[in-house]
Amino acid sequence: MSDSRSVKSLEKASISETPLQQYDPDLVEKTWRKVDLHVMPISVMLYLASYIDRANIGNAKVLGLSKDLGLTNNQYNLALSIFFAGYVVFETPSNIIIKRTSPRWYIPTMTVIWGIVCSLFSLVNSSSGLTAARFFLGFAEAGFLPGIVFWSGLLATAIHNLDGVHGIAGWRWIFIVEGCITAGMGLLAFIFMTSNPATAKFLSPTEREIVARANEADRALKSQESFSSSQIRSAFTDWRTYVWSLMYLTTYIPVYSVVLSLPTVVTGLGYSGVVATLMATPPYGLGFVVVLVSGWTVDRYGYRFLHYVVGISVTMIALIILMAVENLVVRYVMFFFIMFMFIPISVMWAWLSSNVAGSNKRAAATGVIFSVGNVGGIISGQIYRAEWAPRYVQGHAINLACYVIALVAGFILWLSYRNDNIARDKAEGRRVERTESMLGDDLGDLGDRHPHFRYYL
Repeated sequence: MSDSRSVKSLEKASISETPLQQYDPDLVEKTWRKVDLHVMPISVMLYLASYIDRANIGNAKVLGLSKDLGLTNNQYNLALSIFFAGYVVFETPSNIIIKRTSPRWYIPTMTVIWGIVCSLFSLVNSSSGLTAARFFLGFAEAGFLPGIVFWSGLLATAIHNLDGVHGIAGWRWIFIVEGCITAGMGLLAFIFMTSNPATAKFLSPTEREIVARANEADRALKSQESFSSSQIRSAFTDWRTYVWSLMYLTTYIPVYSVVLSLPTVVTGLGYSGVVATLMATPPYGLGFVVVLVSGWTVDRYGYRFLHYVVGISVTMIALIILMAVENLVVRYVMFFFIMFMFIPISVMWAWLSSNVAGSNKRAAATGVIFSVGNVGGIISGQIYRAEWAPRYVQGHAINLACYVIALVAGFILWLSYRNDNIARDKAEGRRVERTESMLGDDLGDLGDRHPHFRYYL
């Protein structure tokens, strides 16, 4: 019996160390192509919907929302901020719920609900109604990560052409149409989403095994880890959870402040109405490209912290120029470089998920981290205040200070990961590659604190 167990342990270790080498390379490539074609369209659609529905208030404002509702500047800023209060309240419970239930049903249900809430914005007639609707939109959308924003301004401008149809103002049509699109995407997600590779019907049994083994190697993740309350508690006692929280807080404040306020800030360059929403759109095109490029280079070369630093550094330079220069053309061009702000956000998603193990700790930790990050959303609604127009120097300065803190926090985190890897290698008497790290429930309640686990840098 003892020999049998030893053999099984050795076989298990061998699989962990070379998770995909036992499969035909052509089959592995075919499997990932199927996964990409099935998963990516759904993910992109839902990310797109989440960003449109949180950012469309900025377009609605310059297209008549504030005037029709008689909003003061403070009332509008409150409506921006209150959205993220819903996030903070529900994001951590949401991540724990999704672990206990099934993403297959949970995510589409939440998408349909927030799409309906977004459509109901068209019925608001007062500041208090707008504030309440924004809170419940954030509550319904909690746990859903930001995604692509490039289409938001173009879509809002096109929908605004419905202004007056059936006696409904154009800014109200923005919420009706975009909310209905979101709800429709949620219904489609019910059909196409799966909970995990083990239940993916579009994959063969061998292909499911390939995906599961790749996830194990990349994220120290077992596909069928059971619920563990001790791992969840460990997320709250790990000091790195709070450093990550600070990083998310100080990078989300600039991102959300720009996303929510860019159409308004562009009016400070001399544009207004529909032209302002159109001029606010092109910078996101560059943001889309740089995020794709950074994702490819991170996957190919690694160096997550380096990508984080480069993205923040370019954004900081653009903010400094915005504060110092009065030329309108130069200032507008700088908004293209501001879009490098999406690089540290997207890099952090991958970096965090790869360095927090196992799945129970990851669910709780990401819930806490994103909840704190969305406190930044509450703050962001106050960054570009009307009294600071048209140059918004104070707002740019606040965002610049946030990035300084984010760089320091990121360096502390990177240094701690590096030192832990060195210390663990020294204890084992050899350098252990990340691909040799133990997996999921093999790590027990120690998770990423296990001596055999190695962090991505």
